[in-house]
Amino acid sequence: MTLFEPIRETTVTALVKSLQESGQDFEWYPTSQPMVECIRNDLHEFACVRKGEEIQVSVLDCGAGDGSLLHSLTNGKKYAIEKAMPLINAMTLDVFIVGTEFHQQTLLDKKVGVVVSNPPFSEFAAWAIKIIKEANAPVAYLILPKRWSSNPDIQDAIEYRKGNAEVIGEFDFFDADRKARAHVHVIRVDLTGKQKVHWYHNKKAKVDPFDAWFSDNFKVNASEGKANDWEKTEAIRSKVKKHIGSENALIKDEGLVSTLEKLYHRELEHLIKQYQSVCELDTDLLCELGVNTFGLKEALKLRISSIKSVVWQELFNNLKAVTDRLTSDSRTRMLDTLTSHTHIDFSQTNAHALVIWMIKNANQYYDSQLITCFERMTERANVVNYKSNKKTFGDEDWRYCRTPNNFERYSLEYRVVLERVGGLCESGYFASRTDSGLSHSAIQFIDDLRTIATNIGFDTTGTDGPNAYHWESNAKVNFECRDPKTGSSMVLMEVKAFKNGNLHIKFAPAFMIRFSVEFGRLKGWVKHAKQAAEEMGISEADAAASFNTNLKLQPSDLPLMLTHSDNGEL
Repeated sequence: MTLFEPIRETTVTALVKSLQESGQDFEWYPTSQPMVECIRNDLHEFACVRKGEEIQVSVLDCGAGDGSLLHSLTNGKKYAIEKAMPLINAMTLDVFIVGTEFHQQTLLDKKVGVVVSNPPFSEFAAWAIKIIKEANAPVAYLILPKRWSSNPDIQDAIEYRKGNAEVIGEFDFFDADRKARAHVHVIRVDLTGKQKVHWYHNKKAKVDPFDAWFSDNFKVNASEGKANDWEKTEAIRSKVKKHIGSENALIKDEGLVSTLEKLYHRELEHLIKQYQSVCELDTDLLCELGVNTFGLKEALKLRISSIKSVVWQELFNNLKAVTDRLTSDSRTRMLDTLTSHTHIDFSQTNAHALVIWMIKNANQYYDSQLITCFERMTERANVVNYKSNKKTFGDEDWRYCRTPNNFERYSLEYRVVLERVGGLCESGYFASRTDSGLSHSAIQFIDDLRTIATNIGFDTTGTDGPNAYHWESNAKVNFECRDPKTGSSMVLMEVKAFKNGNLHIKFAPAFMIRFSVEFGRLKGWVKHAKQAAEEMGISEADAAASFNTNLKLQPSDLPLMLTHSDNGEL
């Protein structure tokens, strides 16, 4: 969807019908185009973005619907709080879910550039108050009924943050994609205290939301000085992990997600009670102990962050149904993204939403990693042109380990010689040495091939990987898989490693046919099995058995992933 492209009425109608049929219609009225343009134009000025340039700031949408407003406002990072599963499923891959049930989320630690919300009208005041009090951003844009201005609690929230609210537009939903008899104001809540700062990235809220929350909940009888020492993050994490590790029996009875949610709330409640007890101590005693407000506040922030991090990490470590099907690079990228968002409050609904995000993105990774792995084997001696590809390239086009420009429509031989993936390890560097004698890069590449094979039906689960062997020059090593037709064991590939850093691989023809067909499909070179058969010189039966076989997770896989099994995995 391009910026300012309105949602097609049929799309909104279909989504609304899906929401109603599933009992999840929580007053989703998509923000109309005039409202979007009003916010975007104002944000351009507030964020100091020059005319014609795209907005790159991070945006959190509370009650995000299908994520359309996020795409209309920014090309930067997009975060959403949304609980309706049909709308979460409709979001694009680049929208990251940071919460589901709005009132159960903490906004204090979700630091972004902008917070926006078009909340349910039946509880607009509660949403507005929470956003204004907790938003960890310089500005918030809210779409509220006109009567918001006479609500004293909203006015108190604005004063609480020493902010300024200004109406930047008046609209209605009479001609919106989902019509309603409602007159609304689009409001900008400036939380910076009108700081005279030219660059947007230097703007910050005048009243830090965590500081305000801490002051409200902990009446500390201590000085305001800075603390020099408090527990390291890893020490705190180890304590939480110890508690989690002691709950194995409960995990088996109630499931991992349910148990983690209980542990999360238990740890937070215990932590808050401890800090409240400390705050009741005598002022002189706290001073003697070197306790001060800043130290307590920062330590509490660190402890809360550590509890969230450990609980989410425990979930990630058990999502093997997703992560075991990723190559090494894909797994690293996905887990880096997930672990960078462990500030999210842990709940069963949040876990479900996050796994939906993982499923969407995993499917994209499964496709892109197949292409990457295939292209790493693209060297002159290995390629076979499609029947329709008459292009030829000279030696100079393949120099310096590069692929010729505009090189396309090809498959690979069953036997390949690889010069760029590593071989036997002759390096004296500790980081390169392995017990098997094979370089780290070669081990990683062979494991990636085994992952790709599993994803397209040649299951390598439970078979030996490259680390299980002692490698010698020119000595073949066979890697096995299960035949997708018979289920019996077969040789997937025969691999030889050499001291010059090369690998020679002889693939099972059936595997290479399927690998090549899927590569051509994903590159858009073949549109159907018959075309693949004609272009690659294979039988139509083999092409049909290969076409569209790369792993695809579905939302229906979600309950299985979140159910704890007897072997300790999800």
